[in-house]
Amino acid sequence: MNALIVIIFWGMSLSNVEAQEIYKWEDEKGVVHYGDKPPHPDVKPFAKEQVPYSNMEREGNESSSTTPGEKHVRARNRSYGPRPSPSLSSPKAWVDNGSGDFWFSGVVRNGGKGLCDAPAVEVAVIDELGSVDGNFELPASPGEIGRGEGAEFSGKYFAPVGNKLSWVAVPRCYSTVGAVYGARKRGTLRITHSRTVRAKKLRTP
Repeated sequence: MNALIVIIFWGMSLSNVEAQEIYKWEDEKGVVHYGDKPPHPDVKPFAKEQVPYSNMEREGNESSSTTPGEKHVRARNRSYGPRPSPSLSSPKAWVDNGSGDFWFSGVVRNGGKGLCDAPAVEVAVIDELGSVDGNFELPASPGEIGRGEGAEFSGKYFAPVGNKLSWVAVPRCYSTVGAVYGARKRGTLRITHSRTVRAKKLRTP
């Protein structure tokens, strides 16, 4: 008799579980919810086999612990990866008195974890009055440098008219986030103009 009562109660509880309805509704923010109790009478039951339980768990954890800003940063980091960090090392500048050219050389180093593509240095030449006389770019070699590596550059530009010039140089890399610039360096040079000395004609007796 006792066994029969247990079987009857077990069957009743099983039928209640199977008869339980699941409801689906969307709130004012557009978030989809699932539950066994409808928020208002107009909500219709949703078939159990169509409820994405794995999606519910994943979306619930992400929405409760991650802000929209954090989601954007994480997505950006996944898309772009680590960044390079270019710096200008051992810059040398001089003026060739014979040709009147301004020469600039040095090394672009990568201190970041990301790969530095097409390393180069952008240089501005400033005359003695403080006006920019011109801008030029010097590519460095090799064309790709990893963390701790360096690429050498060297090139020339016309020196401005005057007794001195100033220069401003900025190292640059390209990566998945676009152009990445390093700290700029400055310098000043005196321009020594060559003088032509004419030899005196010797008088013969």
